[in-house]
Amino acid sequence: MQSAVRAGLGVAPGILGLTLGSDPLWLRPRLSHLVTRLMAARRAERVPVRSVQTAHLFPGAHPGQPLSADRLARRLKGLGIKNMRYARNGALLAMVGSVHWKLLADLLGISDSAAQRWHAAAGADRASYVASRLKQDAMTGPE
Repeated sequence: MQSAVRAGLGVAPGILGLTLGSDPLWLRPRLSHLVTRLMAARRAERVPVRSVQTAHLFPGAHPGQPLSADRLARRLKGLGIKNMRYARNGALLAMVGSVHWKLLADLLGISDSAAQRWHAAAGADRASYVASRLKQDAMTGPE
């Protein structure tokens, strides 16, 4: 995540694409607004590097490099996120309830078996996923 860059793609005003790997991830409008504010306020760790333009959401101490994972973890601890593993696990559990395990594996780059285990741990089954998709209204934008 520390190497995330803004894709600069937009399909509608206020909707951003965030590149994680090779594919853009479309953000919901409220999250797009927060990322836009982050882009405007981001700064590198060291003063000489602050004037260098970078595409990274979390610029590091060296020009053109992202913030290190250790430094990002320290920043998050300062904001009250004490354990990244718990935050990651909570996010995965929330996602498996609304996204099919195969799609989750492809999007996050995890193995199919790991995605299936997360799906089972969340108490989800294939039928509940299909039912949730059928209940949703037609999509009005990128999800």
